[in-house]
Amino acid sequence: LSKGMFRDLRRALVLATKSRNAQVVEITGAGKAFSAGLDVREVGGFKSRSKAREFVYGLVKPFWDQLFKCEKPVISLVDGPAYGAGAEIALASDIVIASTESTFAFSGGRVGALCCISGVIGPFLMNGRKLVEMNLTGTPLSATEAMNYGLVNHSVPREELTPTLEKIIREIMHVSPISNSSFKRIRKTDLSKTKLETAYKELLRTITSMDFREGSSAFVAKRAPEYYRQHDSSSEYPESETQYHS
Repeated sequence: LSKGMFRDLRRALVLATKSRNAQVVEITGAGKAFSAGLDVREVGGFKSRSKAREFVYGLVKPFWDQLFKCEKPVISLVDGPAYGAGAEIALASDIVIASTESTFAFSGGRVGALCCISGVIGPFLMNGRKLVEMNLTGTPLSATEAMNYGLVNHSVPREELTPTLEKIIREIMHVSPISNSSFKRIRKTDLSKTKLETAYKELLRTITSMDFREGSSAFVAKRAPEYYRQHDSSSEYPESETQYHS
């Protein structure tokens, strides 16, 4: 997920929310993956804390706010890897349909970042202990495993993805739109403003750390990262670019 993709996804959600014709929102990937997560080649080199803050509160938070605000059914159609923020988008969707070839991982920690939203909404949606393990290890689940742990609704062969999606949409169309929006409003009450604020704060903390810088560099270079294993303020980026370069 690049900066541009966060913007585009948010805009698409705004349009879908406002549209009188759109009854369902479908999120799917292009190519061989649903989403490989954060584009560390683009955002792995913040030169100041202020730039990182702009990314978190100017792009990431508005996207999640809009997704949580959407009162229409959101379906993620996953065919391939859904890692990092991609796995979180699937988790935040109302219904997830995945091909049996798909895999899911809350892998932000593998590059020194954080799947912060999974910690907010995950406990209400999937097996809590597996959620913790996935975040602390970054290890992936198969689509079948993800279904067993509550991350996925339907795991089907690739050729059955579209028919399954169409069937579910037909069933949704039998339900009153106001009933669905009311249900989603009730579901949204699980979202704690305090937890969301903490999530964004901790995301900012991780992406301004030397661990993220090292993890991103290692990912691009295709080598194992060498993390600092220290988490005091000295391991974080400076507040301004001037301070960073001095």
